[in-house]
Amino acid sequence: MDAVRIGVLGAAKIAPHAVIEPARNTTEAQVVAVAARDRSRADAYAAKHDIPKVHGSYADLISDPEIDAIYNPLPNGLHAQWTIAALEAGKHVLCEKPFTANTHEAEDVAAVAERTGLVVMEAFHYRYHPLAHRMREIVESGELGPIRRVETALCFPLPKFSDIRYQYDLAGGATMDVGTYTVHMARLLDARSRRSSRPRPSCARPTSIGPCAPSCRSRAVTPDVSRVRCGRPR
Repeated sequence: MDAVRIGVLGAAKIAPHAVIEPARNTTEAQVVAVAARDRSRADAYAAKHDIPKVHGSYADLISDPEIDAIYNPLPNGLHAQWTIAALEAGKHVLCEKPFTANTHEAEDVAAVAERTGLVVMEAFHYRYHPLAHRMREIVESGELGPIRRVETALCFPLPKFSDIRYQYDLAGGATMDVGTYTVHMARLLDARSRRSSRPRPSCARPTSIGPCAPSCRSRAVTPDVSRVRCGRPR
């Protein structure tokens, strides 16, 4: 099997941990190119992370015939635009969460992926962790009995208010950041139970979602805290 050649859109801080470093530990993937709005920043990023090729624009990157797949860690509000552009250019896409900024964009991306027959995936790495597999096994086994309620929560400190996750015009905010994990986990467990031959839980859809008081203790309390509950109201 040939290695998947990956191009990175943007000089994002998450890319080294999410894609660049992991790719060095496998023969099945290679990060071969990067592009950023600022060419000098892209050059410095490529030199730091030993990426062989730099493109002067996002468009040039996705049109590169020597790239098989695109990693999209751009600000949330740009996910749909550049994921669709990459798919139209014949590239598979691994897109950081959230998949898109809203339902309409998600439907547009899904339609293009179906039409092109290419793979587009939201980057929820926890789905492949042994702990997540064990959680799904427990739910499917019936060990817990009928599941009537699922509640998930996640929080972390984010004291830098210039962070793009605080910018509404870029589709920032708690629900679009840590909230994607809480919603995704609740929906994933419910979907898995629906595929099981056992009676499905009553939590077919979230009944509430919003900010919650952080259970973590830190000096900085941020709005990047989210909770989701699903289950039938009593």
